[in-house]
Amino acid sequence: MAEDKDVFSRAEALLRRNSVGAPGTGSDTGGVPVLTDLVGEPPEAQLTTDIARDVFARVLAQVEGKLANELERRVAEQLVGQVHSAIVGAIADMRQELANVIAEAVADALQRRNVK
Repeated sequence: MAEDKDVFSRAEALLRRNSVGAPGTGSDTGGVPVLTDLVGEPPEAQLTTDIARDVFARVLAQVEGKLANELERRVAEQLVGQVHSAIVGAIADMRQELANVIAEAVADALQRRNVK
């Protein structure tokens, strides 16, 4: 029986040594972290974050470069056809307008010649 008391007293001493004290006030948690406590990132997490940022920046730079080149190529392909069509249309319109102006000038010149 004395041996049981000795085991129990040792267990109680161990529990007391590792237990957290009771809070003194309503805001005191007795050393127990709560959800509102700020906990710093471990150094490994900061290293992982730095590596992730570096990888993200490199991937973004490569993707942006490829997208810029592809976009420029596609826009050039589309614009060449559209600009060509616009020029052909403008030349056709100008030819017709030029023909009309020449016809009016000739008609006017002939009319003036007949009047004199």
